[in-house]
Amino acid sequence: MSISLGQNNSVAAQSNFGAEFLTAAVAKSQQELEGQMVLLLIQSANINNVPAPMGNSGFQVNIKV
Repeated sequence: MSISLGQNNSVAAQSNFGAEFLTAAVAKSQQELEGQMVLLLIQSANINNVPAPMGNSGFQVNIKV
């Protein structure tokens, strides 16, 4: 995108639509790939073997000011 100043129009914008569409397509495919990776990561998590918390762990928080 180029911007020209000092003409009758204060700003004249010209775009190269081919490059913009290519950039959008690459970004979309990247987002789809990342989404698939996240779904695989979530599916691979084994939440059935996580032990339940014991005692009063997590109820006391030590803070130093």
